[in-house]
Amino acid sequence: MSELKDPKQETLRDIAENIREITGALFIQSQRNYDVLIMIADKLGGDTDSLIKLHEAGQILAPAPSFIFESTDQ
Repeated sequence: MSELKDPKQETLRDIAENIREITGALFIQSQRNYDVLIMIADKLGGDTDSLIKLHEAGQILAPAPSFIFESTDQ
């Protein structure tokens, strides 16, 4: 016998899956926006090194910058 699917349960499952996908997409987009802001701050002479250290220490809840800065001090 085939199982009868409950439409309400199926709808709830679809909604939960959509929420997970949207949350992931929003996190990725916010991280990209944050990277652009970090690059702008770096070009304007802001202290981005201390900001990155705060992220590493877990003191800032926003996504950590994923952009890797190359050191120009040689």
